[in-house]
Amino acid sequence: MERRLEGSQTTTVRVRYSEVDRMGLLYHVIYLEYFELARSDWVRNFWKPYKEIEDSGYTLVVIEARLNYHKPAYYDDLLNIIIRPTGWGSSRITFEYKICRDNESEPLCSGSTSHCFIDNRNKVTRIPEGLKEKLNAIDSPS
Repeated sequence: MERRLEGSQTTTVRVRYSEVDRMGLLYHVIYLEYFELARSDWVRNFWKPYKEIEDSGYTLVVIEARLNYHKPAYYDDLLNIIIRPTGWGSSRITFEYKICRDNESEPLCSGSTSHCFIDNRNKVTRIPEGLKEKLNAIDSPS
């Protein structure tokens, strides 16, 4: 059974010169890196750092990524990456993202990623109990 979750978190980043292409636009793959940055921050703030998760024998791997580009970002833009967990099951969690210029609400990019937990033998495993308990505390029916 998949559950819907509410709540979001914002991570802010400034576009670096090394991240733009010859046209002066934020290179398209960097948006995925920004998704990862926001997800790492969310996991750390909501549960614990990835390092501790990995040290306890779990890895959270991407199994699906979707991006929609709406408008370009440029060098030195201050961007807000808004992440929101949208659902989870026994071994899977999905996040939605929206990247906007600071003080703007219209997205430059939006998308989602789905992840599953694997153990130290690279086998799909259930969401760790500590995280499952925290998710159960905030879940709401869809």
